[in-house]
Amino acid sequence: MRILSLYVLIFLVYACEWPFDTDETSPDALLDLAIEHSITRLVDSSDVKLTWSEIIVENFSKVTVERRISLDTDWTLRAILTNPLVITYTDVVNDDADFQYRVTFSDVQGNEKWTEGETTIPRTTSLYIPDDYESIQAAFESPVIDDGDSILVSSGKYPGSLSILGKDILVRAIDDHEVTTIIASDSDRCLNINDGILEGFWLEGGTGGEGAYTPGGGVYAAGSAVLRNNFIVDNQAPGEGGGLYLTGNASLYNNIVFHNVGDNVGGIFISNATGEVINNTIVGNSIAGDSLGGVSIANSSVIFLNNIISEHTGFDLLVMDDAPASVVAYCRFKDADPTDSNGNIPDDPLFLEVANEDFHLRPDSPCTNTGHPGDEYQDNNGSQNDMGAYGGPYGE
Repeated sequence: MRILSLYVLIFLVYACEWPFDTDETSPDALLDLAIEHSITRLVDSSDVKLTWSEIIVENFSKVTVERRISLDTDWTLRAILTNPLVITYTDVVNDDADFQYRVTFSDVQGNEKWTEGETTIPRTTSLYIPDDYESIQAAFESPVIDDGDSILVSSGKYPGSLSILGKDILVRAIDDHEVTTIIASDSDRCLNINDGILEGFWLEGGTGGEGAYTPGGGVYAAGSAVLRNNFIVDNQAPGEGGGLYLTGNASLYNNIVFHNVGDNVGGIFISNATGEVINNTIVGNSIAGDSLGGVSIANSSVIFLNNIISEHTGFDLLVMDDAPASVVAYCRFKDADPTDSNGNIPDDPLFLEVANEDFHLRPDSPCTNTGHPGDEYQDNNGSQNDMGAYGGPYGE
C-alpha cells in the first residue's frame, strides 16, 4: 500500500511540473514585443495590448512591465507578473502621447533579459462639452488636452468656477454668450485664467473669493490670458474690479462688462498690466458707496482702444498718475475732453436698448465709424472701426 502511494505521489509531482518545463530557452533566442491598440480618438482612457515571445528563464523570479512617454528618462512600473507562461498584458493609457514599453524577465539572482517597443496614440485636438465631459474643468485637466488644443462647449448652464491655468488652449462656446453660462461657485470667481483664450461665454455670480480686499469679482486675468466676446455680468468683488481684474500681459477683446459691483471700481480694475483692452463695452457698474465707477488703470502700460464706457454716475474712466505709459485713444467715456486729440469722445453712445441689455449702436451713434482708423481695426464689413464690443475684427 505504501509503495502504491509513493508511485502516486511521484506521478502527481511530474504531472504538475510537466507543463512548466524549466529548461532554459537559448540565450540567443530573441525576446520580441508587439504593441497593439485600436484607438482612433482618445477622450478619457483606452487599452493598449502588449504581447511578447514566450521564453523560459531558469530560476525565474518575475516579469516586469514598464512604460514611459517618449523623451522621458524615467520608467513607470505598470505590472509585475509572477507566472512565466503569461505573455500578454493590457495597459490603460489616458494621454495622447508616444509611449515606450519595456518588458523584463528576471531570475532569483537578479539577472535580467528585456525587450522594448513603442507606440503612438493619435492626437486628440478637441474635446466637446458635454458629449466628452460634463464639466469644462474636468476636460481642461484631462491629459489629452495640451497647448494648442480646444475645448468646445455646447449651450447650457455650467455651475462651478473655472480655472484655466498653465495651458495655452482655446475654451470656446459653440453658440454664444446668451445661451452658454458659467455660474460661479459660492465665494469664488467665475474664472481664474493666466493662459489661453476664453471666448463666447456669459459669466455671472462671482464673488471674488476670500479676503476683504480681493480684486476681481467675476474674473481674475493674468499672464498671457485672452478674453474675447464674453458677457461679464452681475458679479461682485470685495476689492476693486467687480467685473474683472486685469494684470500681467492679459488682454480683452469685444467683451461686455455690465452691472457688476466692486470697492472703488465696479467694472474693470487694471493694475500692473501690459496687455491690450480693445473694443469692449463697459456699462452700468457700481462701487460700494453712493456713486458708480467704471474702469481704473493703475501702474500699467496698456493699449486701451475703441472702448465704450458709459452709464456710471461717478467716473467712467480713471487713469492714475502712475500709468502715463498707457495709451487711451478712440474711446467713449464722459470724462474725455471734447478737444481730445486722441479720438476720445464724451458724447452719449446711443445704445439701442440698455434696459434690455442690448448694447448695439443706433445708426446715428457718435461711436459708429469713429474707432481707430487703422486697417487692422476695421469692422468685418471693411468700414472704419465702430467703438464697443460689436466693432472691430472680432465683432459682428
